[in-house]
Amino acid sequence: MRARYYFNLTDGETIIRDEQGIEASGIQAAVVSALEAAEELRAQDPSNWDEWQGWRLEIVDASGRAVQTIPLDARSAH
Repeated sequence: MRARYYFNLTDGETIIRDEQGIEASGIQAAVVSALEAAEELRAQDPSNWDEWQGWRLEIVDASGRAVQTIPLDARSAH
């Protein structure tokens, strides 16, 4: 069964909400998509990774529950 997942960005204080989300066959498929999205963010401008210190991508289900978190800071990029 497919479900909708959202990839919100947060540093613990600020939240950038994903208003669109994605349809995925389950949490594992959503995690794969989130990892790909994180890699795309990292590839955009590697010189700006200091700005992502402390930020994370939270995979949120349709009920608003965070089901997985992926750190985005430079230490986690390698």
